[in-house]
Amino acid sequence: MRPYLYIIAFLLFISCSASDETAKLKATDNLLRTRPDSALRLLDQMQHVGQMNEKGVMHYVWNHAMAHHLLGMSLEEDSLVPNAVAYYRRLKDVTRQLDGYLLKASYLRWTGHEREALHELEAGIEKAKQMGAVDKLMELSGMQIDLLQRSNNYAAAAEKARTILNGKYRIDNSTRGSLLFVLGLNLSLLDDRQADLYYNESIKLALADGRKEVAAERIRNYADALSEKGEYARSIQYISRFQQLMPQYADISVIQLSLANNYANLHQLDSADYHLAKAISSERALEKARMGNLNRRASIEQLRNVLNYAHGKAISSIAFNRYCDSVTMAMMDKENTSLRRLEMRNRLQAANYDLHRSRLYLLLGIVLLLVLIGGGGSIAYWLYRRKYQRLAEAEERIDTLTGMLERMQAEKAGNEVHKPQDADFFRKVLLQQLGIIKLVAATPTNQNQALLKRIAAISGGEIPTNDLLDWSALYPIIDRLYHNFHTRLTEHFGDRLTEKEIQICCLLCAGFSTKEIGVVTQQTSATIYVRKTSIRKKIGAAEGEDIGAHVNAL
Repeated sequence: MRPYLYIIAFLLFISCSASDETAKLKATDNLLRTRPDSALRLLDQMQHVGQMNEKGVMHYVWNHAMAHHLLGMSLEEDSLVPNAVAYYRRLKDVTRQLDGYLLKASYLRWTGHEREALHELEAGIEKAKQMGAVDKLMELSGMQIDLLQRSNNYAAAAEKARTILNGKYRIDNSTRGSLLFVLGLNLSLLDDRQADLYYNESIKLALADGRKEVAAERIRNYADALSEKGEYARSIQYISRFQQLMPQYADISVIQLSLANNYANLHQLDSADYHLAKAISSERALEKARMGNLNRRASIEQLRNVLNYAHGKAISSIAFNRYCDSVTMAMMDKENTSLRRLEMRNRLQAANYDLHRSRLYLLLGIVLLLVLIGGGGSIAYWLYRRKYQRLAEAEERIDTLTGMLERMQAEKAGNEVHKPQDADFFRKVLLQQLGIIKLVAATPTNQNQALLKRIAAISGGEIPTNDLLDWSALYPIIDRLYHNFHTRLTEHFGDRLTEKEIQICCLLCAGFSTKEIGVVTQQTSATIYVRKTSIRKKIGAAEGEDIGAHVNAL
């Protein structure tokens, strides 16, 4: 009994672990869209994912990858994303169908397969159109435009944005403004004059919605685009507009640097010097706050050398080179530290995995051993019970045959006169055919070993009674003793009853008990009961009705 308790306890432990992980997964479903960072932390705390079924593992993979996607993190390590997407598509999960295109495209993009990612997004967009899911259509299209921009395919990105704007979709001002801004940005990179129209329209929509930060960012990007086209005065105007909207960012280095560049290109060197000095001061403050940027610092140094040259001053890049060297060394140190941390983490993960695998193998080995022990015990117990039951049945059959024999012997000793219709006459004939009467006549002693062996062999099924009994000779005796019972039985029901069932009916007519019939036909008492029920159905007798009486009544 104890092995079964161990197995049950282990299965309960596995079930509780899986149940706990399932509860955590359901909690992350609600956090994904609102607080993906919290969902990711909760997912990273799960330690028994390997013990879950396929549904649980795919659910975990999906949520983990979706959290990375929503946080803008790399999906390169989420290698099971294609499996999860294929799993939910196979299940025809409508809620995850469109997100699957988004998730798989994000995974392909992070693994360097931009072309395959674009094809995946295109398929998702077509599916979203069929389903009328405008929100998902916008999300998929936005990611597609972003990928096209990253690959410098500005014409295709602008065309995608224009197609959506011209489509008959119900989109809000926020989405429309974003598409107009994307269209203006890509057209400006193509040096298209229509970019100004879309830039200004996107800024108006942002201001109309009261989103000053969004409008300010678009103004700053438009100012840079104007500067790139050589419209420095207009660029300065839009930068001033930005400063009015966002005064808290008016003096940051990137804004002051843009102004300095514009004034330098307008040959207004004093103004350029002024704004460059403010940019340098701002950048130093950012560097002290560990928010410096090498690109901004390079632009500052480049402009400073240009202005020094214009003023007839010496040009030197030594200070900037030293700064770059220090930044490079700091980056190398940081990278080295990160690599060491990553190496240590990988080692710990590998060790943890090996430990988990070893523990799992040990537990599986214990369970297998317990199963083998429990199974072996169960088989041994079953064999013992079967042998015991067969022995009990054999002893019961021996007792039945012995009882029949003793009855015949008692009648012989008393010199009783039998009528031809007496059932004991049929029993005597049957015992003669079994060879038992012959053995008794040859050596009529109480210790007849041959007789006992034969009775045991017949009762145990070692000697088939079918080989000893001649039913073709017994059927006429039944007819003679019981008013043609066998003939009437076969005439009325011969096409319905089997040979075994006809034999049972004849034995019942002769007054044999269920146990005696079981011995003669070498079947269990339960089998005889079942056969009697079947016979009653076939001959139309009522439940519990005497079969012989029913046939005799015909």
